[in-house]
Amino acid sequence: MKRIKPTNRKENGSVYFLTLASAIVLVGLVLGLSVHNLQFRRSSRSQTQIDRAYIYAELGIRHALHFTKVEANWRKLLNSGTWLEDIAVDQATYTVTGIDPVDGDLTNNQDDPVVLTATATINDVNRTISVKTRPAPLRILNYAVAAANGIDISSHVRINGNVTSNANIDKNGGDTWIFGNAEAVGTIHETINISGDIVPGSSPEIFPNAGEIMTYYTSRATVIPYVATIEKVLLSPSSNPFGPTNPDGLYYIDCGINKLTIRDCRIVGTLIIKSSVIDKIYIESAVNWQPARPDYPALIVDHNLSRVHIRTDKDLDEDSIDTDLSLPHEPGYGDDDDIYPNIIKGLIYCYSNIIMETKCNIQGTVITCNAIVIKDDAVCRYDPSILDNSPKGFYNSALVPVHGTWRRIIP
Repeated sequence: MKRIKPTNRKENGSVYFLTLASAIVLVGLVLGLSVHNLQFRRSSRSQTQIDRAYIYAELGIRHALHFTKVEANWRKLLNSGTWLEDIAVDQATYTVTGIDPVDGDLTNNQDDPVVLTATATINDVNRTISVKTRPAPLRILNYAVAAANGIDISSHVRINGNVTSNANIDKNGGDTWIFGNAEAVGTIHETINISGDIVPGSSPEIFPNAGEIMTYYTSRATVIPYVATIEKVLLSPSSNPFGPTNPDGLYYIDCGINKLTIRDCRIVGTLIIKSSVIDKIYIESAVNWQPARPDYPALIVDHNLSRVHIRTDKDLDEDSIDTDLSLPHEPGYGDDDDIYPNIIKGLIYCYSNIIMETKCNIQGTVITCNAIVIKDDAVCRYDPSILDNSPKGFYNSALVPVHGTWRRIIP
């Protein structure tokens, strides 16, 4: 039988020491882990309070925004300074300031932005959020086509966007499409080839005030003496063949009872047309058009009896009209061999009736305070940038945050 060798004291001491050392290390690890967990829990509680403070600060800003929505005269009721002070919600309080960053006066200009800043306090933790806000755009800027009266669509028309009418929508022909919602206060005739929601009996939309729009833009525009035809020219902030230039490309022409034709030209600007008769405004042949400023319309027509015909049907070829239409900073300036696409970009606003026909191509929003007829291969594509750059006269008094301007202010 094999004897078991007795363990000597030296070996016993070594084992005891190793065991004791291991125990000490283990206890140290446990104690260290406990301290770490305690610190983590404290940190987590602290972080939770910070997060909650930011949430309540944002709640304060939402509170202020809601007030501008429900109270149309808020600019007269509030000062540039503290709007809400020590508002208690649950265990937190918040204070909100609204500052006009332009001149410190909320009442003198309805267009001025407002910087909202909210500080929330919860259990001695303070956190602050700020955001730049601007007047909210009118709902009709969400549509490719909006009419206060009827909309008549036929003959291979393509509308890429939503359509709304405060009267009826008459859509005729299986080759006619609306790639979006169709909303009408009245009826919607023929609902095939409408890809979005079909909403007859909808609530009426609010349309801009034509008088205010005309007053605002004409007061800033350069007058063009009446000419029967605008053709083979470049009209822009740096080019006006009819007189002085306007830095915003904003030009006004009063046609009176005369006919006006716009064709074979390039416009980088806004044209305001006043007319006093029926069927006397024609935009035809080849036209390339866009506003010089993203927050300005491309075309404004004033008069409820006139009718605007947009019937452009071909690209604009400099060679065919023997005219250089390039801006000074653009490639091709000084030459006459560029070709510009047949397109009108931006917002078209008419107090008059509109007829869009003959392959005209609109990229933006078409708004009329009367009726609109769209036919003969016409195309209208909605451009969401118009909503982001809502022009003067096309927004209401409520404030909305400007995208990308939310800021957490670290104490």
